[in-house]
Amino acid sequence: MFEALGIDRTDEQIYLQLLRFGPASVSTLAVVTGMSRRTIKDSVDRLTGFGLAQFSADLVLAIPVEIGVEHLVRQRQQDLELIRTSASQLGAELRSRALDERDDQIVVLSLSLALRQLHLAANDELRMLVRSPDLMPSSIAVPGLAMQVVVEASAAAPSYGEGVQTRLHHGVPANLALADNKSALLPLDRSALIVRPGNLLNALRALFDAVWTIATPMAHESALDTVDRSLLSLLVAGLTDDAAGARLGMSRRTVARRVQRLMQVTGAHSRLQLGWWAREREWLS
Repeated sequence: MFEALGIDRTDEQIYLQLLRFGPASVSTLAVVTGMSRRTIKDSVDRLTGFGLAQFSADLVLAIPVEIGVEHLVRQRQQDLELIRTSASQLGAELRSRALDERDDQIVVLSLSLALRQLHLAANDELRMLVRSPDLMPSSIAVPGLAMQVVVEASAAAPSYGEGVQTRLHHGVPANLALADNKSALLPLDRSALIVRPGNLLNALRALFDAVWTIATPMAHESALDTVDRSLLSLLVAGLTDDAAGARLGMSRRTVARRVQRLMQVTGAHSRLQLGWWAREREWLS
């Protein structure tokens, strides 16, 4: 019954004897089981080490099964998880070393393995184009890792957390991830391409830069209030700062200050660009 927990049949027999018939001395256990006292003593020592038995005076007491076995199960789960983590890290290290020894610019891997390779390759910066969120990682943020993400505006945008620069764009050309300047990942379906330094990687970097430049920064909705929306609507409609300020009961200086703040929030380089992004994000009241 308990062999999967590392308990052999002798130990299990003695443990079950104690559970069913209560505390007993080593001599009594030897009589009822037909085992030698030395065998009983060694088994009890092992059960004690497992946390399944303990001595009280000259008697051996069984720890209740719901306590002792539950503890062993949790311990075994922790041990197995540690082994799994260590094996995964070792496997990734060996595969990474094997990839580094190849001359090919393109390597085809399973998508899950390619994503792990991406984690290993990114030390400083990760940049992503997300056309299909289901094929791209949504929780890849690593402390100290700078991240820039462009998400397809028509798709349900995943949340990448704080500290990640995120922009929206209609017509993201492909799913793409760039780890530093060392490698790129192109997800396909269940597989993915790992692109190493060369002309193709340079082209993919240029593609990201081009899309990033024209994409719309995602400003937090909390950064905009009703006055901001009204002001944007008036300015996009063609009113001057003075006219917009008069409509809203604020000075020209206040209008300019609010516009400057909105440009900082959105990353717009001009008022024209701010107005275009306001339309794209449906900020106009």
